[in-house]
Amino acid sequence: MTKFSPGDAVIVDFQGVECEGIVIRQSSITGFVMARIVVDGEVDFGSITPRMDPQSVVCVPESRVRAA
Repeated sequence: MTKFSPGDAVIVDFQGVECEGIVIRQSSITGFVMARIVVDGEVDFGSITPRMDPQSVVCVPESRVRAA
């Protein structure tokens, strides 16, 4: 298990797309990391709206997060 601290710069694999981000918090119980990511405007995730906000908060398994 990799330990991240709030404010750490990371690369987040969100729905198969690697995005730069900043850690908000990490759960030692669930193994998930909450991070604010910068979304490329050309990527269309198509899940809720045609495009996500340029800076979105996501929660992903820690295995999909690595240090930047």
